[in-house]
Amino acid sequence: MIDFKELAKKNHDYTVKMRRHFHKYPELSTQEVNTSKTICEELEKMGVEYKAYPDYTVIATIDSGKPGKTVLIRGDIDALPVQEETGAEYASVVPGVMHACGHDCHAAMLLGIAKSLSEVKDQLKGKVLLGFQVAEENLKGSRPMVQYVKDMGGADHSIALHVNASDPTGTITIVDGPFASGVITYKITVTGQGGHGSTPHRAKDPIKPACDLLLRLSALPSNAIDAQDPIVFSSCAINSGTAPNIIPNTAEIMGTVRYFNKELTQPIFNYLENISSLVCQSYGVESKVDYIFDPMIPVVNDKEVCAVGKKIAADMGMNIVAEGKGMGSDDMALLLDAFPGFYANIGCVNEAKGIGHVANHNCKFDIDEDALALGNEFLMKTAFELL
Repeated sequence: MIDFKELAKKNHDYTVKMRRHFHKYPELSTQEVNTSKTICEELEKMGVEYKAYPDYTVIATIDSGKPGKTVLIRGDIDALPVQEETGAEYASVVPGVMHACGHDCHAAMLLGIAKSLSEVKDQLKGKVLLGFQVAEENLKGSRPMVQYVKDMGGADHSIALHVNASDPTGTITIVDGPFASGVITYKITVTGQGGHGSTPHRAKDPIKPACDLLLRLSALPSNAIDAQDPIVFSSCAINSGTAPNIIPNTAEIMGTVRYFNKELTQPIFNYLENISSLVCQSYGVESKVDYIFDPMIPVVNDKEVCAVGKKIAADMGMNIVAEGKGMGSDDMALLLDAFPGFYANIGCVNEAKGIGHVANHNCKFDIDEDALALGNEFLMKTAFELL
């Protein structure tokens, strides 16, 4: 039997070293040039087979050479436009860019797993794919990765962890079914005809229909969607005009819709476009709906694969949180939709070390690096069981 705990412990210093390297040299979504290059260099040193793609995605393969399933372990690798204020010796040296969400940890963990599994691959069955995914923060990276994995023959399951600054090290959150919301990010442009504030009858004011539309949009949950399907409609910006006596040509509304039922995706699109058109027609103006980011379906975990993960976490003595959905979104959703599995959060807070509850995306975000060894052990054991 493979001692995954010992393997994770053996390669922990390496994982920490790589995490600090990635943290020091962060790169934004779709710009992960050097991060991808470093990953490839490290895999080459290990003798691990990999494929690098033009968009900087890297997929490594641990092939046992024996019949079995294929399990994808995914880790995102992009950073955020945040100025770091941790004061850590490995703090970002790139102005205005920081691994404030923990993707440096995810990339390093995958390298640690690659190093560990390459040492015992003759004791495995099937294949483990390690997907170093770009551009999670703008929800663009998993779409091509799904296709890359399908081109490689597909995967039976996909699993991933996200470091979580809400919980202490030793806690893992694995939730059956919906875990993170889908999101549709919209911009509605209302176009009228500008004019003088003293003669509104000679203009087509876009502000009034925009305000009316904003209020009608918020009625979506109760008027068009089953109340048992949670949905949050947030119009967070309305912009128009430049002076108190000038009727502008246009007004813009921007916001998000977050939801947990994938089947609502197309109805939400239809509602946004239909209500925008109808309201604006009633005022004699025009509307146009654009989607600022690629829409993302909800993250939905597979119950059976979650059961495997929960048993392993329990055997490891971890504190398991099995309930709770988050309104944040993640493009792991598309990988889980294609290759059933789970996305889980692993705690990384350690007050005794001075690493407190600082939210992900905060300029002072940091982790207890002991969480990396726990995460690697958990992911390797889960993949092994699924194989």
